Amino acid sequence: MNTLTPVASNKAKVLFYDLEITPILAWTYEMWDTRVIKVERDPYIMCFSYKWLGEDEVHNVAQPDFPYYELEPYDDLMVVRELWRLLDEADIVVAHNARKFDNKIATARFLAQDMVPPSPYKTVDTLQAARRYFRFGSNSLKDLCERFEIGTKTFVTHGKIWHDCLSGDPAKWKLMADYCNQDVVMLEGLYYKLLPYISNHPNVVTLAGEMDGCPKCGSHRLHSRGTVKTATMSYKRWQCQECGGWCRERKNDGGDKPSFVNAI
Repeated sequence: MNTLTPVASNKAKVLFYDLEITPILAWTYEMWDTRVIKVERDPYIMCFSYKWLGEDEVHNVAQPDFPYYELEPYDDLMVVRELWRLLDEADIVVAHNARKFDNKIATARFLAQDMVPPSPYKTVDTLQAARRYFRFGSNSLKDLCERFEIGTKTFVTHGKIWHDCLSGDPAKWKLMADYCNQDVVMLEGLYYKLLPYISNHPNVVTLAGEMDGCPKCGSHRLHSRGTVKTATMSYKRWQCQECGGWCRERKNDGGDKPSFVNAI
């Protein structure tokens, strides 16, 4: 149990992603405890990395990937278009601090670039999950992944190279891509680690248009273990032998196979 390798039959489109943005460019009189007099340039997306659940390769999309970068080096239009396409395709998106950072940054840039919203998707925020179900000394991606020996961040981080990237240094852009890619690798590993505990995880089986299987990972290796009672009904309770998560049967709508929901 708890091998946490994604089930191949699960057809729900699950996207892991992480994005990197620029700081605000602004005018101030002092460096500390000061107010901004004028914003010269709002933050924009420099690059993002992503992978689909079930595939091996991590992809990076950055401003220099497009000829448009030579004309408008401070415009993230082409990067944002590609991010929109991926989110529009996804059933579920996974990111660390997705709800307060990645998803909101993405949506803000869609609006800034006069784009309509992508099709609706579900969100799994590994930071919120870590805070909700556990109490660790730190819930940062770095600290959680090091704690569980999932991996660690690259030595060169965003804070060390973002300015060189904005200056157009190709070597620093490569380092930025490596940094962002590694964050996605760590994110996926952390997701598998937390998955069995996420009681409100979107149901990957129904999102795939299927009926039976673990609602967290899609596995059909379910073991019956007792019952769970609601205010009006009693249901069989099952534990997934792949991810370790719990689910229960829900009322069968006349099909030959039972369907399952998370046992919250």
